[in-house]
Amino acid sequence: MKSFIKIFAVLVFLSGTVMAQTNQKETKVLEALDNFKTAIIENDSEAASNVMADDVLILEGSGLETEEEYLSHHFHSDGKFLKAMNREILTQKISIEGNTAWVSTVSSMKGTYSEREIDLTSLELAVLKKEGSGWKIAAIHWSSR
Repeated sequence: MKSFIKIFAVLVFLSGTVMAQTNQKETKVLEALDNFKTAIIENDSEAASNVMADDVLILEGSGLETEEEYLSHHFHSDGKFLKAMNREILTQKISIEGNTAWVSTVSSMKGTYSEREIDLTSLELAVLKKEGSGWKIAAIHWSSR
């Protein structure tokens, strides 16, 4: 019986360690996404560029953009829009396998933008890859309804 208790205690300890490592990875992934959103709101293209992979793909509306294309136009209007919105995350799922992570988020966005009342559901799918000690956005897709 004592052996069983010792084995059980070790397993509980190890599972806690694995969960802590997983939670730390998830925290770093979400930190990269939060830094990206902050950069958009603050209109800081350099900070946004720092969290995007060199070959990032941005899917928004009916278009597909590179980093350069996104930063040259939609980036600025997205920042104005996000600044005017109150965003509440309704659901968020994070999956990590090796050096790849993907985050699906459903948010409620409400506010006034361009003199219009906005109340919409925003969908976001972000794919990130681990580069060095951090995570970079490899692809991101936004849509709303």
